[in-house]
Amino acid sequence: MSFNIFRDLGDFLHSFAIILLMVKLLRTKSCANISGKTQILHAIVFMMRYLDVFDPHTSFSCCYYYIITMKIAYVLLTLLTVYMIYGPYKKTYDRENDTMYNEFLVVPCIVLATYQSSACFPMEILWTFSIFLEAVAIIPQLDLLYKIDYVDNYTVGYLVPLGLYRAFYMLNWVYRYYYEGFYNAASVVAGLVMAVLFALVFVRLYLLKRRGRRSMITVVM
Repeated sequence: MSFNIFRDLGDFLHSFAIILLMVKLLRTKSCANISGKTQILHAIVFMMRYLDVFDPHTSFSCCYYYIITMKIAYVLLTLLTVYMIYGPYKKTYDRENDTMYNEFLVVPCIVLATYQSSACFPMEILWTFSIFLEAVAIIPQLDLLYKIDYVDNYTVGYLVPLGLYRAFYMLNWVYRYYYEGFYNAASVVAGLVMAVLFALVFVRLYLLKRRGRRSMITVVM
């Protein structure tokens, strides 16, 4: 695995976002503002994408152990997040507003992955499926944000690096195409879709925080 500043920064931001979400849950004892539906989709994404950890033909190296550790950590932390939302902190879960049906996102992604995959191998199809699903996994969270009037700083701190992570990964695809001639249509299309969705997320976060500041000024006056 060669050095790629865009990919490495993306991985750092992704890890940082997941850690911040875990910090929010543990410190506030609340999952308010967080979509459990989005976390379930992320768990599916990671489990499908990282099935290659069981590939017996993978060559072992220092980079291999680093990558495997990160993949397992992503899966376990996301599953733990889902458990905390629907388990210990379920009383704080905004079930009334987190109403998106995940089936409407999962099924089309399966169909697209089956059609788009360059090979009919199950691992290839599942990897492509995970790429498409990750692109739209933020939709339940976006839907939730448009139904609430307040968002806490922890949630903002989680969503901003999560969006920037994908931005750096888009730059990573440009970098790889320019220097390595590598191109993956599924990743490019999914990246563009995700960029648009996160732009909407950032706009909504900005509006919610601005509304919160105005409310504070009104109360003070």
